[in-house]
Amino acid sequence: MSFLVQQKPTSYLHIKGDIPVDLPNGSFISITRKTPLKIYSLGFQPAKSIPEIPRWFLQKYGTNQPFIVLEPFAGSGTTLIESIRQQASVYWLDYHPLSRLICRVKTTQFSPGDLLENTSKIIQSAYLHKNAPKTVKFANKDFWFQAAVQDGLEILKYYISQSSEKNQPLLWVAFASTVRKTSNMNDGMLLAARRANFKKIPERSREDVFEYFQGYVERAIEAVQEWQAINPDFEKSQELPSQDARDLAGNWTCDGIITSPPYINAIDYVWAAKFELHWLEMVRDDKSRLELYSQEIGTERIPRDQYKKLGKTGNSLLDSLIEDIYTGKKYKASKGQNELRARVVYQYFVDMKTHFLQSNFHLKPGGYYCFSIGDISKICGVEIPVALILKQMAESTGLRKIFHFNLLLKNRKLNLPRNVDWAGTIKHDQVIILKKSF
Repeated sequence: MSFLVQQKPTSYLHIKGDIPVDLPNGSFISITRKTPLKIYSLGFQPAKSIPEIPRWFLQKYGTNQPFIVLEPFAGSGTTLIESIRQQASVYWLDYHPLSRLICRVKTTQFSPGDLLENTSKIIQSAYLHKNAPKTVKFANKDFWFQAAVQDGLEILKYYISQSSEKNQPLLWVAFASTVRKTSNMNDGMLLAARRANFKKIPERSREDVFEYFQGYVERAIEAVQEWQAINPDFEKSQELPSQDARDLAGNWTCDGIITSPPYINAIDYVWAAKFELHWLEMVRDDKSRLELYSQEIGTERIPRDQYKKLGKTGNSLLDSLIEDIYTGKKYKASKGQNELRARVVYQYFVDMKTHFLQSNFHLKPGGYYCFSIGDISKICGVEIPVALILKQMAESTGLRKIFHFNLLLKNRKLNLPRNVDWAGTIKHDQVIILKKSF
């Protein structure tokens, strides 16, 4: 059985700025966005969610104070920022250590003066430092980082680790940006992969590394100053001990869940942040990086003996699509890939159902679950209606859909190696609101 998408002309409601609270149910919208605060773009995160969605939700459903939000896939912290701006409290978690660092920076008070003084000392010491340590090891490091760049990064890393602990989180975020910028990846590359059209990077010096770092610190301070001028109450943000959205332990409840779950089979978030993870010592080695990837919902790190089996979820539509992928009905991939992709899809939805069950337990009666996800994902030529099936999974746990709209994605191109017969691009994010019965 195949899922067919009707090709009808779509009529869009064109919106400038914020999404109106009285948006008609089922709308297709296109947004011309206002210039957001700089704090939203601080730190690297692929496929960032936009603040207009949590802002709309909180203005429509979160007006009763106090209102407590859960963000189980915190990412770059968009929902955290919006919750604080709308005077809501927010619990959050994420399995990815770089995301957790970025979110901590965005929910922490900093002194710009102290940061500038601290950075100045780091740069001065770095310029005088002679012999660089050798602390970071991972596969192909010499291909992706020039020798002088490695020295510069090692020296910066040493002096950041010696700096004031209260300033270190922001300095590490600036360092992470420096790592990405001074690598041999071409501009716009999301994943570190050798390609036929790879462009040679000009030679860089230690001093180039130091200058990039100083520039990223200054940009981060500008973002923090603009954000702190709004007088945000950072005490309204609380990181949960759990780092797994499938295991929301603790004795707490929330009024609403606002999130954008990971895209199925679209972005390898661990691979995308590979360099940052190693240089910030968030992973010990290549093996521990792969172990981190195995924790991701939607991971491809699945043992062969598992993916050789055809998984059954109990959802008839989903199971028929998984079988189409497994058998190569639409596209015959290289050996073992159809079976693997079928298992990835199976495991993704099984894990998300577990997450919905956990969420329902912590959600107060009458509480809301708002998620934004790509409407259709194409895997081995098979179109998976991801938003629809996630809605069905959530409803099977006791939630009830009350509202939805579709957002046109204007920048859908990700700089990824991709076979168009194998996969496709996502045209819309579907925003779905569910409610827990009293």
